[in-house]
Amino acid sequence: MSDIPIHYQIACVILTALFIWSFSIAREPRGWRRLFQSMFSKSETFSVNKNKVIDEALKRYGIVVAMVILVVDVSCFVLGVTDRYRDKMRNLSQEQRERLEEINKYQQSTKTNSSLP
Repeated sequence: MSDIPIHYQIACVILTALFIWSFSIAREPRGWRRLFQSMFSKSETFSVNKNKVIDEALKRYGIVVAMVILVVDVSCFVLGVTDRYRDKMRNLSQEQRERLEEINKYQQSTKTNSSLP
């Protein structure tokens, strides 16, 4: 983890916490809805059908939101792991890049030649 820059580490921790929270809401929406309603809603607007619709919507959209957060979290982790390599590639001169491209072309041509029977 010491190779990953600190801003990527912080982002991954926050995104992981958001993923766990949103996934827990999606799994058990009734408890979270009741908590929210007790804090912000009046008791006169109680409706079983309305609450059931809210629970179903929380479950449906909560899973989607959790998966989007998970994809962003994994992307952030991959960006953090590859940061050193990307920084190294940015600092190459034009001549060094051309050499790398030639080496890659040569390696690809030897792979295709060796795979032929």
